[in-house]
Amino acid sequence: MSSGLIPQNFVEDLISRIDLASLISERVNLKKSGATYQGCCPFHDEKTPSFHVYNEANPAHYHCYGCGAHGDAIDFLKNLDHMSFNESVESLARRYGLEIPRDPAAQQAVNRFKPLYEASQLAAEAYQGALRKHPNRETAVSYLKNRGLSREMIELYGIGFAPPERSFLQDNSTPNDHKHLREIRLVGEKDGRRYELFQNRLMFPIRDTRGRVVAFGGRTLGQDRSKYINSPENPIFHKSKQLYGLWEARKQAKQLEQLIVVEGYLDVISLSQFGITNAVAAMGTATNEENLSHLLSTCPDIVFCFDGDKAGLNAADKALRNLLPMFRDGYKVSFLILPEGEDPDTLVRQEGGEAFAERIKQAAPLSEYFFTSLSRDLNLSVAEDKGVLNQVARDALQDIQAPILKDALFSRLRELTRSPKWQDRKKGEWRNFKSKFQPEVVEEPLPVPNRTTARICLGLYYDPSWAEQIAGEVDLELLDKDMTPMKLFLQWILDNKISSQQELLYKMATDSRSRQRFKNLFGALEHIFSAEELQTEARDSFNTLKRKYFDLTFEKLQLALRQNPSDRTLLMQLQALTKEKHSMTVRKKK
Repeated sequence: MSSGLIPQNFVEDLISRIDLASLISERVNLKKSGATYQGCCPFHDEKTPSFHVYNEANPAHYHCYGCGAHGDAIDFLKNLDHMSFNESVESLARRYGLEIPRDPAAQQAVNRFKPLYEASQLAAEAYQGALRKHPNRETAVSYLKNRGLSREMIELYGIGFAPPERSFLQDNSTPNDHKHLREIRLVGEKDGRRYELFQNRLMFPIRDTRGRVVAFGGRTLGQDRSKYINSPENPIFHKSKQLYGLWEARKQAKQLEQLIVVEGYLDVISLSQFGITNAVAAMGTATNEENLSHLLSTCPDIVFCFDGDKAGLNAADKALRNLLPMFRDGYKVSFLILPEGEDPDTLVRQEGGEAFAERIKQAAPLSEYFFTSLSRDLNLSVAEDKGVLNQVARDALQDIQAPILKDALFSRLRELTRSPKWQDRKKGEWRNFKSKFQPEVVEEPLPVPNRTTARICLGLYYDPSWAEQIAGEVDLELLDKDMTPMKLFLQWILDNKISSQQELLYKMATDSRSRQRFKNLFGALEHIFSAEELQTEARDSFNTLKRKYFDLTFEKLQLALRQNPSDRTLLMQLQALTKEKHSMTVRKKK
């Protein structure tokens, strides 16, 4: 089954029926060129066509030699229309008049939530209608005018008005709708009387990645104690899984290469009005681990934008602390602290979009903000404060699993805490001084690998004969630096012709340098697996590594084909690699 709902054999049959060139030509101007179709890539801006559709390949696929976009019909809809896998399959099935066979339990869940989405949409339309026509709308209209929001922004973000009435939604819906409005908690009951959660508030609908309204935020237009309130969690709304403005941001951009994370709805909308269309706001706090994980899985380049007051600095510091254990080399995270007393909404309206965009470019990278945060109340010209920084920074560095970032932070820490007097010593004198008081340096341990690498290493420890298979299936030289510990451990096994766990243990016991070198191999593992599950986990991790290897190999083939586009051997290699990667994806989803 794919994604727990759609059988894989149905997906394969659907893809085989699709005329990919015809599908893509509805969105891209394609021209026949030999065995392929060519056009300008829909996933990045270009003037010279580098987007190719291989309609006769098996499976048919597209490939852009400019940005690397690659996939089949399902991938095309996923990436262009920002759909999920299931949504793309459903759209294509409707197009070809096919009914998707579903697991009965899964279909029951789909049917269960459908009326809740409909009730949420009904509420959104009622609030939007009230902003246009309700007799008491003037307060809301005046507020929006004073904030300078354009009609286009009001419509794009679906802003509405909840009148000061206890039964506005109920009066504009059927008794059957009332049940669903209660289930999504827009209508409640107290002392036997029903009431509505949002009254006399400006309404901001919160949409999921499909554009469906799942919840609301409401800003008071009166003297309520709470300026903002949000929908409570319900069957279709989970705060940690939603980002306000993400659907609207994707609607305005071909590709989201960066996300600006702000604190409020109006921050998102004002930035968008001034041309910064990639801003989102997390529900609740953006700094808890679940929200941070969701942000990083959505986009690997994040800029956190915080107010410059004490609360904003505390939020930035909390985000930093929670980010460190989940950060991986390849992510890019920056921090933008605004002047005290300002927020994105007020500041962008004062200085304009270009000036604010320049602030974003100057945001401090995590590696810089790390020391800004830890030394904020310290004077680094004082030796004792250097000692404090050294201790708290080393404690924080223990949480980091990204070897490149960790090495860079250690180097910077040494620069910040080393005494200038010792820095001025001649290298030879300093080396002689150290030799009198320190034992001879032994083999430097390899850095703690990431979890994927650590699980492969554990599989090699359990069965060293597996090393030959790994070396035969991937070119280790193509892999990233974060795979270095695994590459060296595997090479050590091969060089020493180790084929059993007994031989490996003997070699480790008699070779202190190797023992020291590989001491950190399993440091990223939360627990050591049982013998039954160890091999499965290791091989799953190896498949993850192979998919990464395939991506790197794709890049090499793309470069070669760009230089010699008529080389059929290279094209056949690309098609074979595509097929193998597709089969691995199928196995993963089952």
